[in-house]
Amino acid sequence: MKSLTQKNKLLLGYLISGFGDQFYTFAIPLLMLSRSHSAVIMGLLTAMEYLPTAIFGFVIGSLFDTYSRKRIMLISLLMQVLLVLAIPFLIQFTAPIWLILIIIFILGTFDLITWTGYQIFIAESVITEELPTVSGQVGLISSIQKTFGPGIAAIVLNFMHYIGGFILDALSYLSLIWTIKDYKPESSKGGDRSQKGNLKKHVGFHFLMANHDLKWLIVSFFVANIGFQVVVPMLTFLLKQTMHVSVSLIGIFFTISSVASILGNFVYLHFGKKLKLGFQLVLIGLLIMCGFAMMLFLNSFILVTVGYAIVSFGSVWAQANFFTIMQAKTPSKYKGTVTSISTTLTRIAGPIMALASGYLTKIEAHIVLIVAIICLILSVIITCSAGLNRLSKLENFN
Repeated sequence: MKSLTQKNKLLLGYLISGFGDQFYTFAIPLLMLSRSHSAVIMGLLTAMEYLPTAIFGFVIGSLFDTYSRKRIMLISLLMQVLLVLAIPFLIQFTAPIWLILIIIFILGTFDLITWTGYQIFIAESVITEELPTVSGQVGLISSIQKTFGPGIAAIVLNFMHYIGGFILDALSYLSLIWTIKDYKPESSKGGDRSQKGNLKKHVGFHFLMANHDLKWLIVSFFVANIGFQVVVPMLTFLLKQTMHVSVSLIGIFFTISSVASILGNFVYLHFGKKLKLGFQLVLIGLLIMCGFAMMLFLNSFILVTVGYAIVSFGSVWAQANFFTIMQAKTPSKYKGTVTSISTTLTRIAGPIMALASGYLTKIEAHIVLIVAIICLILSVIITCSAGLNRLSKLENFN
C-alpha cells in the first residue's frame, strides 16, 4: 500500500509541475520575440532547449546510479525554481540575449536531470506488473497537460502577466520538491550505489548493448522517431502554406490530435496488460504508418486530421510500451544510465531531422510524409527481425 501511495504522490506532483511548465512553454517564446523580433533568435531558442539532451543525455543518468537519487533530484528542482524566477527579470531589465539563451540552456539541462530522475522514481514506486498502468497514467497526464495547458496558461498570463506565470511555474516545482523529499525507495529495489565517484556510465552502456531486447527496441524506436521528427516540425507549415487552412482550423487540428492522445492512453490502460507486448509493438507501428499514409491526401483537411489523430493515438501507446519494457528489463543499479541513454539515442537525431524537414518540404510537401512511412515500415521490420514481436506479457518477463 505504501508504494501505491508514493506512486500517487509522484503522479500528482508530475501533474502539478507539468501544468506549471505550460506557463514557461507558453510565455518564453513570446517574451523572446518581443525582445528580438528575430526568426534566428527563435531558432536558437529551440536549439538551446534541445541541446542539453544531445550533449549530456549519455552521462546524466549515471549520476543517479552513483550518488543519492533523492539529493540529485532535489538539487535539480531547486535550480529550476531559481532559474525560472530569474528569466523574466533578465528580460525585464534588458539583459543581453546571449545571457538569456545560456540561462535557458542551463534550465534545459536541469529539466533533463529532473525528467530522468522522475522516470526512475515512478518506476521504483510500483511492482513490475504495475508498470503498464503507471506508464499509461503518466502518458495520460502528459496528454491532458498538452491539451488544456496552453489555454490555461493564456488565461492566467492575461490576468497575472508574465512574471506571475513564472512564479506559478516556480511554485509547481516546489510542489514536486515537497513530494520528492518524502520519497523512500523500497529496499528491494534500491540497488547498490555505494561506489561514489566511480560513474557507472560505461557499465550501464555495456549492459544496454548486451541486452538483445533493449538494444533492438532502441534501434526500432530510433528509426520510427526519425519519421516523427521529420513530420512534426512541418505540421503547421503544411496546414497553413500547402493546404491554406485557416488559423481556427489549425487550432481544431491540434485539439483533435490531443484528444486522440488522451483516448490512446485510456485504451492503453484498458488493454495494455491484456495483450502481448510484441503484438502491441507491431500493431501500433502499423497503425501509425497508416496514419501517416492517410495524411498523404493533402487536398483533404478531414483525411489529414484523421490521419494525424491516428498517429497521435498510436504514439502515446508506443511511448508507454517503450517505458514499460525499458524499466521492466533494467536492474535498479543501471536504471539512471539506461533511462538517459535510451531516451537520448531515440531523440538525438531530432534537431538534424527538423532542419532537414524544411529542405525536404521545399522540394515537395509529400516527401516528409513518405519518409515517415518508410521509417515506420523499417521500424516494424526491425521489430520482427529482432524477435521483439515475440515478447510476452509483462508478468512473464524474467
